[in-house]
Amino acid sequence: MRILYVSTCYPPSIAGAQIHLHHLSKAMKEAGDEVSVVSHWSRNRTDWLRGTTFLSDSAKHYQHEGVSVSRLGFSRSTRIAMFPWAVLYYFLMKKSIQKISGYMMPYFEDVAGEPSLVHATRIGREFIVRTSLDFARQRGIPFVLTPNHHPRWRSYPYYEYDKIYREADAVIALTRAEKETLVAEKGVTEEKVHITGIGPILSDKYSAGDFRAKYNLEEKFVLYLGRQCKYKGVEAILKAANIVWQKQPKVKFVFVGPHTNDSRKLFKGFHDPRIVNLGTVDIETKTSALAACEFLCMPSSQESFGGVYVEAWSLHKAVIGGRIPPIASVIDEGQDGLLSSQDPDELAERILSLLSCPSKCQAMGDAGFQKVQTEYTWQGIAKKIRMIYESLGS
Repeated sequence: MRILYVSTCYPPSIAGAQIHLHHLSKAMKEAGDEVSVVSHWSRNRTDWLRGTTFLSDSAKHYQHEGVSVSRLGFSRSTRIAMFPWAVLYYFLMKKSIQKISGYMMPYFEDVAGEPSLVHATRIGREFIVRTSLDFARQRGIPFVLTPNHHPRWRSYPYYEYDKIYREADAVIALTRAEKETLVAEKGVTEEKVHITGIGPILSDKYSAGDFRAKYNLEEKFVLYLGRQCKYKGVEAILKAANIVWQKQPKVKFVFVGPHTNDSRKLFKGFHDPRIVNLGTVDIETKTSALAACEFLCMPSSQESFGGVYVEAWSLHKAVIGGRIPPIASVIDEGQDGLLSSQDPDELAERILSLLSCPSKCQAMGDAGFQKVQTEYTWQGIAKKIRMIYESLGS
C-alpha cells in the first residue's frame, strides 16, 4: 500500500499530534507499506493562518527517522496571491479556503506522488487538509481524517472543518466520547467513525535515579507533562500545591513541556523551590521523569485523548486527568487513575489521596500498564488502522 500522510506540522516539530502521526508512519513502514508525508512545518509554530499562506516556510525534502517528508513552500507570487484571502479568511471563510487550497494544489501535486490512499491529521487551519481531500477525490482514492477533535470546536470558525469531517471516507476517533461527538454534533455517519486510541512515545533509555539526582528531587514529586497551557491545568496545579503543602510540605511539583506566553507570566510569580519547571526536554529526560515521579497529574479541560496518560501507564504510574468525556473514556476512574476538575480544592484532594496511599497509587499504575499492553501499543494501533484502510478498498 502507498500511504500519503498529510499534516500542517511534522517532526522534528514537537507536539502530540504530529509525533503520534510520525509513530504511525513508522509502524506502517515497518509493516511493509510505502509511506511518505506532506507538511507545512518542521519546526514549532502557532501562526496557523499566516504561517501556512503568505508567511510559509521554504520548501524542503528530508528524511526523519526513515520517513520521507516533503515540506511545502510557495513562490513569492503565490504568497502574494494568498495574502488577501488570508486577510479575508474569517469574513469569507468558504471562499478563502477554496482559493488558498487552489493556489496550494500545484505544489501539493508536485510532491504527493501516486498514493493509493491519503490520510490527513487535523492541526491548525483547513488549507492543507482541504487540498489533500480534493487531491484524493481527483484521483479516486480514499481519504481518511484524524480530526483530533476538541469539544470546544463549535460555531462558525469550525464549520468548514465540519464539512471535511463529513466528506471523509473514514474518520479516526481516539476515544468513544470523540466518536459520539462527531456523530451527534458534526453529522458524521456513524459507520465512518473508527476508534483507535494512540500509543506511548518513550525512550528505551532512561534513568529515574539520574533524573532525581540531576534535579535535586530526593523527596516525592508530582509530574505535569505537556504543553504548559492554562486549559491543561498548569495554573490549577499551582493553586492546588498550596493546599497540598498544608499536609505534605515536602512534596515537589515538576513541570515538563513547552512554555507558552501564559505559563511564562504565571511562573514569574512562583519562586518556591518545591516548584521545578524544566520546560522542553528530550525524550530520554521525559521518560526518566515519568519513571521517577509518584504519579502524573494533567487535569486538562480540553483533549481529544491525552497521550501522556498512556505514557505514564507504560511506566506503571497512576494518573490524574481532567473530568471531561474524552479523558473519562480513557481513564477508568478508581482503577488506573482519578479524574478531577480544575477546582484547586478538588484537585488537591485527589493529589493527596494518591500521595497518602502508595499501594493504591502503585496498583493503579499497574492496571494502567496492563491496559496499554492490550489496547495501546503502536503495533496494535497500526493493525487497526490498516484494517480500516483495507475496508475502503485501497
